[in-house]
Amino acid sequence: DARIRKLLNNPVAVEQAITSIVKEARMYNGVNLDFEGLGYKDSGQELNEVQSAFNSFVAQLSQQLHNNKCELTLSLHPLNSAYPGYDYKTLGKLADYIIIMAYDYGVKPEPAGMVKQAIEMARELVPAEKLILGISAARETSESIADKISLANRYDLQGIALWRLGLLHDGMWDTLHNNIKPAKE
Repeated sequence: DARIRKLLNNPVAVEQAITSIVKEARMYNGVNLDFEGLGYKDSGQELNEVQSAFNSFVAQLSQQLHNNKCELTLSLHPLNSAYPGYDYKTLGKLADYIIIMAYDYGVKPEPAGMVKQAIEMARELVPAEKLILGISAARETSESIADKISLANRYDLQGIALWRLGLLHDGMWDTLHNNIKPAKE
């Protein structure tokens, strides 16, 4: 968090980071930005400053990416986490998609009630078509992944994002195959 704060509060470093990110993103038509841990133990003015600095960084990056016909996806801790440094309303306007990292609540599998709450809180601030449910494969079972996919479908989210594919076992792949609808063209 201290390194991220230092970057976000240094205009030269921000410009260099954005230039580097955009250069790489052009090869892939987009980028997923994952700045984790923002706002941990912050409140009041400190929290406002972190959110404002991150919003400014994302606004500049988004503009440059869109000027280069690239998409911006943000992976964000959910609003019901220990990391309140993400202004979902503003970030939802700037990014093409937001991945709600609805995991690391402390138990395995992730509690469906907490994941549902994370989705509902995000949907109050960001349109469902811009939201993707992040699922940590390491913390789930075949059955619980089906429950998370069901939540994403019930709330009309854009889809799901799995972290990390290498951790999926055959049963999980079967669950994905049986529960994911093909994207509409």
